[in-house]
Amino acid sequence: MHDTFRFLPNWRMDDGQVSIAERGGGIGPHVDNYDVFLIQMSGTRTWQVGRRKINDQEERDKMIEGLDVRVLNDWNSEGGNEQEEWIVNPGDLLYLPPRVAHCGTALSSDCMTLSVGCRAPSVSDLMSKLAERLSSSIEDSAVHRYTDDDILKGVDIRTDAPGEITDDAKESAKHLVIDSLTSIISDDAWWDEFFGRYVTEQKRVRNNYPIPLEDWDDDSDSEGEGLPNEWSDAQSTIKSVLAGRGVLYQAEGIAFAYSSIPSKIHRGRSSHRFYVNGEMWQSESESPGAKQNDMAQIFQLVSNHRRLDDAILLANSDSGEHDGSTEQQQLSPEVVQFLEELVSAGVLYGSDE
Repeated sequence: MHDTFRFLPNWRMDDGQVSIAERGGGIGPHVDNYDVFLIQMSGTRTWQVGRRKINDQEERDKMIEGLDVRVLNDWNSEGGNEQEEWIVNPGDLLYLPPRVAHCGTALSSDCMTLSVGCRAPSVSDLMSKLAERLSSSIEDSAVHRYTDDDILKGVDIRTDAPGEITDDAKESAKHLVIDSLTSIISDDAWWDEFFGRYVTEQKRVRNNYPIPLEDWDDDSDSEGEGLPNEWSDAQSTIKSVLAGRGVLYQAEGIAFAYSSIPSKIHRGRSSHRFYVNGEMWQSESESPGAKQNDMAQIFQLVSNHRRLDDAILLANSDSGEHDGSTEQQQLSPEVVQFLEELVSAGVLYGSDE
């Protein structure tokens, strides 16, 4: 599925769901808040699709109350939202933009549809995560507090309205929040880390996944118990793959991403970052205007390839080191350590193929 949707960024790939229906079956008319690709796997289905997007208020006005899913009522009288109808057969793909109402009905008893949805964080999602991040932050902009600079100005004046929240107080509190947030999110390095960690976190809670090597057998002192020897620890896994014995795979359902931003430490250089499962690795470019270093290249390779073999890993090696017998280029110690850390964490795993 990943190969089919290579035009989408990794972090936007959300999930794939299979729906199976008998003739006449379906969820009912509804709206999704994100891009959806519908692939007909078997059987046939008819889709009624609106010609325009509907807003949240329209959806709420049309929703059938008392249901666990948001199904629309009065589907056949949308009020200006004309519908198109499509009949899809095995292999057909239908794309639905966000907020376009649609209704699918199975035309055969063997109807199976794969729905691929895109991750689309809302303002509420981002603000909730931002608040969570700031609640434990010690950065100056996050710990600023409300204050009255002229609190002693009226110390000799008795007020008749101590219960009033004044306009000045409300404006001061508003600007405290606006100024602090603006200062924080205008920092490109801060925002890059916040966004990169957030969009690569697992959206759904899954217990102990991906599984770190050390957790393969909680009752055993042996790392990677139950795995073949060459895949039982991180070092042997990387050695085997670089020797052409097996490959590395990304853990299924995990988002891998990378980015580059201007360095805050060295003027004219770049800071290269790798994100996976909400974690971040970082490397600075070696000199202004220099081509990407080994770490920047491996960040991109691991993010862009679902499957990694020795040819891919060694193709762009620029370490200048060679094996005495094969003259094969070798990865730098920093790159090898990075790969071993990913294998230990379970986000990469070794396989015979």
